[in-house]
Amino acid sequence: MITALSPKQGRFLTEAVSALAVQAEARAVLLTDLAGNVLVNTPYSDPLTVQTIGALGAGSFSATRELAALTGEEAFNSISHQGKEIGLHVCGIDESFLLLIIFDRTTTLGLVKLYTEKAVAELAPALREVAEQSVASITAPSTRFEMADTVFSGV
Repeated sequence: MITALSPKQGRFLTEAVSALAVQAEARAVLLTDLAGNVLVNTPYSDPLTVQTIGALGAGSFSATRELAALTGEEAFNSISHQGKEIGLHVCGIDESFLLLIIFDRTTTLGLVKLYTEKAVAELAPALREVAEQSVASITAPSTRFEMADTVFSGV
């Protein structure tokens, strides 16, 4: 689980996710941890459902990993769901993160997979770095306390 993102890391992840959305002609892209906590995402028509989509997508991906183990496969790296109008492609990044790409019938699963593969290669090194750091390595203690003072000043 990620404890902190530096502003630079946040910008990089946001830009990479936004670029994937444009290249894959997706409605939205979410970058989550394996628990479904959304780290960054492109805007979606219903922002209130973003966390729910992240959580359910992560659950579906987790079930797929168990199916792989039961069938003797080391791992399935991605899953896709396609309906009449909307598709969802979920792809694992290393062992800790997921990309969820929501697309409509104006784009193809092949296009989504092509650009997702490129995005995974770009994101993986940055996400490994993020996963290994702590809050203390991102901000000075005084900055953390100043932020807490600002948040809780009215309490």
